[in-house]
Amino acid sequence: MDLISDKSCRVDLAYSRDINYVFNAVGYAAQQCGFKIESADSCNYTITLKKSISLLTWGEMVYVAMGVIPDGRTGVTIISQPKLGTEIGARRQNQKNVELFVNMINQYM
Repeated sequence: MDLISDKSCRVDLAYSRDINYVFNAVGYAAQQCGFKIESADSCNYTITLKKSISLLTWGEMVYVAMGVIPDGRTGVTIISQPKLGTEIGARRQNQKNVELFVNMINQYM
């Protein structure tokens, strides 16, 4: 299965903060948005999140990867996918969840 599908939502961000600060801020923002941290790897700067079933979807998985980009800023890539690939309204709901997540991250930057 391809990581990026037509039901996925992807956002690329860049922050002028230390990667460790960004890593901690992303984890805190995720919890504030109702995501459960499935795994967090502070050596590779990756976080896997999940959201439970709601009235509109069977849940979603969110993958966050961070790294230092050439200009010295910290790059953050967020990819959200529905847990079940057959959900019709999942993309719109997941996109709203990612927008909320990005707004929460931005508050900590």
